[in-house]
Amino acid sequence: MNYRGRAISNELLNLFKSDVKEPSKNGKLAVITDIVRQDPYLDFEMRGDCVIIYYRGGKLLTIRGIDDYETLADEYYTSKDEARLSFDIINPFEYISKAKFIIDKHESAPIECSDSKKRVVSKLGEKEIQQRVVFENNLSVNAEETEYFIADVEWADNSVLGGRADIVAFRWERTKHRKRSLKLVLIEVKQGDGAISGKNGLKKHYDDFLKFKVNKEAITTVGQDMLSILKQKHQLGLIKGLENLFVRGNKRVEPTIEQEPDFLFLLSNYHHFSSKLNFECDKLPDDARFVISSFMGYGLYEAFIKTKKQLMEMFPFVFDKNKMK
Repeated sequence: MNYRGRAISNELLNLFKSDVKEPSKNGKLAVITDIVRQDPYLDFEMRGDCVIIYYRGGKLLTIRGIDDYETLADEYYTSKDEARLSFDIINPFEYISKAKFIIDKHESAPIECSDSKKRVVSKLGEKEIQQRVVFENNLSVNAEETEYFIADVEWADNSVLGGRADIVAFRWERTKHRKRSLKLVLIEVKQGDGAISGKNGLKKHYDDFLKFKVNKEAITTVGQDMLSILKQKHQLGLIKGLENLFVRGNKRVEPTIEQEPDFLFLLSNYHHFSSKLNFECDKLPDDARFVISSFMGYGLYEAFIKTKKQLMEMFPFVFDKNKMK
């Protein structure tokens, strides 16, 4: 299987490590990790040969090694003549603050829409929501209470899945920490009622998952790669609540991954007057699973994962067969 893993090399990983007790042992890029841990709007993701720092879902900085950086893409600048930012590890805050502002401008600029009117439309949209899910479940003050840990976002490998997953997570019941067993979970994020139908609608993503699910070799390969990322992020202090997962007493232990993966739809800002979910769910089996909010927020808990059948019982006004958009 020609699978390109996302976990980074130990050499690259060590550059980002920081030692609170002995700062002299810090990696040369440890300041980046520290900034991400302290800034809830930044996200640190591994891409095999590099690390990408995201802001609001946009690529703020790509790092391949010491003095090997890729800064904001040209699309974020308003004109060809606008001065491009450069990054210097000696003073990373200057670049990061300015790059954030440029991405903010990019997100708020009016663009042409189908109705031929200029209005503000988010260009990052779902990616920004993905990043909020990462923070709430990995690093927020509530992260040690949630039951899902995010390994990766925007995962794609055509040779394995034949598509992509917005979020790759592991579910772990920490109350049963002596049973160090994880479930691999793929999550598809859809924002608004316009995103759930059409050629990239719910049915298409569910069918992609079913193809992936029967490929046991793919499940094992991807699961182990995502577990490696989980370990690396834990070593960097980018995921809270995993202390009992990798350690038993004074010994390091290796968690197991359940063979059967899971697939969830996370629908954000869906307008309940729309009939699209009603029509799209007709194409899905009763046991298709959806994330609903634990009151407000993006924390993921198993008790708030509902099947299509349960969803229809909970929200009959959304699934009213006689309802017109």
